This record gives sequence, structure tokens and C-alpha cells, in this order.
Amino acid sequence: MAVDHPGQSEKMTRILITSNYIFTSIFTCESVLKIIALTPIKFLKNPWNSFDLLIVTVSLIELGLSGVKGLSVLRSFRLLRVFKLAKSWQTLNRLMTIIGRSLGALGNITLVLSIVVFIFAVMGMQLFGQKYLDKFGKDLPRWHFYDFFHAFMIVFRVLCGEWIESMWICLECAGWPCIPFFLFTFFIGNLV
Repeated sequence: MAVDHPGQSEKMTRILITSNYIFTSIFTCESVLKIIALTPIKFLKNPWNSFDLLIVTVSLIELGLSGVKGLSVLRSFRLLRVFKLAKSWQTLNRLMTIIGRSLGALGNITLVLSIVVFIFAVMGMQLFGQKYLDKFGKDLPRWHFYDFFHAFMIVFRVLCGEWIESMWICLECAGWPCIPFFLFTFFIGNLV
């Protein structure tokens, strides 16, 4: 999977296609034998078996649609089998457990941060958007508050600490009110 590259020889392409068929066949045989041995109901009760079956299904879809360009990305799903090591590798298991438990909190903080960025982007558009158009006309600078996308990007830059250049351009257009806006955005954004 990681050997595929642009400009590779025809021989290398044949080797990769052949190995793709071989590994998909091995994974399919493994799943079929497990289903026969455990019965379908017991097989699907184990989440790792369901996970394996999903990966095998995606691999078979990729093989079935091999003539369609761009589906080789489906091969990368096989890399997810590494997570099966978590059963025997205690450190990886602990790490996956910690990441799994923190996903809920991460979703909440992402939502709050998105709302904060949205609010400051809309405020910037309302306060400074027209002033950019008055100052620069149609030749707006790269970072401006005239439309939502660019306002969102400026607020995101402020949260990342790359806000000085954007503030100087804003100062040219709108004057000193930019300073408290950028400072307030920086402090509130970093508190979240």
C-alpha cells in the first residue's frame, strides 16, 4: 500500500495488483472460516470480527470496482487492522481507551470553539467589512473581513497566534477599533 507511487514501472504495478488480490483473498478466507466456525450470530457478537468483516467488504468492493479510478484509497482501510493489536498490546489498548473517553469532551470543546469563531467572524464582518471595500475597492487584501470565509480565516489565524499582519491591514482600513477587537478575540479564543 505504501509502495504505490507515480511513475512506477509496469512490473511494480503488476506486483502491487497481484499482492492486493492475494491479501484480499487471505483476509476473505479468514473471515469466511471464522463465520463457519463460530456461526454468523456468534461471529457478529464480537466487535473485532464485525470490524474485520467491514474491512474485508470494503476490500472486496475495491476489487470489484477495480476499473474505476480513485478507489485505491479504499485499500488504506486495511491499515485499520493495526488496531486489533490493542487486544494484546496493553499500552496501545490504554491509549485507545483514553482517546475514546476524551472524544466526547473534544466534541463539546470543538462546538464551543466553532461558535466563538463564528461570533467573532460575524462581528468582524459587521464592524470592518465595508471599510475594507471602501479602502481597497475590488482589490481586497488576502486577509479581510468583507466576506464570511475570509473573516472566519482571520479569526482562526488570531486563535493560532498569527494575527499581527491581519491587524495591521485592518488598522489601515478601520483605525484603532481593530486593536481591541483583535485583542479581545485573541484572549477569549485562547481562554476557550
